[in-house]
Amino acid sequence: MVEGNKINKTKEGNLAKLKENYSLLCKKYGFPSFLFINENFEIENINITETDLLIKQIRKHITEKIFFILRTLETFLNPQNAPLFVFDIIKLFSESDKDLIEEIYKKLGRYEIEAFSLESSYDEKKEAEFIKQVCADWKEISKDLNKLASVMRENYSKDSKKQAKSYFG
Repeated sequence: MVEGNKINKTKEGNLAKLKENYSLLCKKYGFPSFLFINENFEIENINITETDLLIKQIRKHITEKIFFILRTLETFLNPQNAPLFVFDIIKLFSESDKDLIEEIYKKLGRYEIEAFSLESSYDEKKEAEFIKQVCADWKEISKDLNKLASVMRENYSKDSKKQAKSYFG
């Protein structure tokens, strides 16, 4: 039990230090609140004791989420090796749903390219610009992702009902 408390104290100390250091970056670069960036990109998982490049670590966390979403959207755009349930969802997409997927994909693809260029050399100002731009666009991207998720749930539900009435013999 003592070890568990030790870990919790370390985590709490790490989180407090992360918030403190983020606050300094926030003032310097005009970043959004810690709450916003943490809720959307889980930056609390950054181990502050192991980095002198906090801004780069924040950008990498943001990039990980973008990468995950891009790969998911790629599954809808090019479902060659997609799980079967994805086909059930895709076949009920409307043209506007497909357009939305492509629009989100293009936005996030630009960020992936920008993040790739940031990997070759460290530039704190460019890292900060990237973070600010993604955060500024994230509310709109998030709305679009929520719309898409709603369509996916609806399409999967429709297809599941249809399959329940069919025979797979």
